[in-house]
Amino acid sequence: MNLGTELQNLDGNLKQVQDTILNKWTGDKLTKFLEEQKEKHAESMAQAKADMSKLEESLNYIKAQAETKRQAFQQRIDQMQTARQDIEKVKMQAEDMNKQEAELLALIDTSVKQIAKEKELIQAQDRVTKQKMEELQKAVGFFKDRLGLKFKKLDGGRLQFVFTLIDVKNPDRAFIFTLKITDDRKYEVGNCDPQVDDLPELVVKLNTTNNLSAFVQTMRKRFKQLV
Repeated sequence: MNLGTELQNLDGNLKQVQDTILNKWTGDKLTKFLEEQKEKHAESMAQAKADMSKLEESLNYIKAQAETKRQAFQQRIDQMQTARQDIEKVKMQAEDMNKQEAELLALIDTSVKQIAKEKELIQAQDRVTKQKMEELQKAVGFFKDRLGLKFKKLDGGRLQFVFTLIDVKNPDRAFIFTLKITDDRKYEVGNCDPQVDDLPELVVKLNTTNNLSAFVQTMRKRFKQLV
C-alpha cells in the first residue's frame, strides 16, 4: 500500500471517530451525561462531608480523651508534689523532735548530775554538822564539869555559853557569848559580854580548824584576862 492510500484511510478513520464522538456527546446524551456526573459529584461531596464530620467527631473525641488524661496526669503530679511536701514537713518535724529529745535528754542528764552533786554536798554538810554537834556535846560535858560552864538554848538556833568561876572575887559573875551554826555550816559568834578584842580572829580560826573545844578554852582565857 502506497503512502497516498494510507493517508486516505487515516483521514477516513478520523472522520468516523469524529462522527461517533459528535453523535455521542451532543444533544440529550451530553446533557444526561453531565447530569449523571453532577449527581455523582454531589454524592461524592456529600459522602466527603459525612466522612469529614465523622473525622471531626473522632478528632474531638480524641482531644477530649487527651484532655481528660492530661488533667488526670496533672492531678497525679499535683498529688505527688503535695505528698512530697508532706513528707518533707514530717521529716523536718521528726528532725525537730529528735533535736528536742536530745536536748531534753541532755538536760535530764545535767539535772541528774547536779542533783547528785547537791546530794553529796548536803550529805557532806550534814556530816560536818553532825560532827560539830558531837564535838559541841562533848565540850558541854567537859566545860560544865571543870570550867563552870553552862549552856542555854536561845531562839534562832543560837546557843548561849555562860562562864562562871572566872572572877575570884566574884565566882558567880557570868561571862557570856552566843554561838550559832549558819546555813553554810560556819560558826557565828555574837553577844559577847564582856567584849573580847580579838574575837573576829578567834572565830576565823575556829572555822578554819573546826576545833570548838580549843575555841571555848581560848574564850575562857580571854575572859580571865579581862578580870
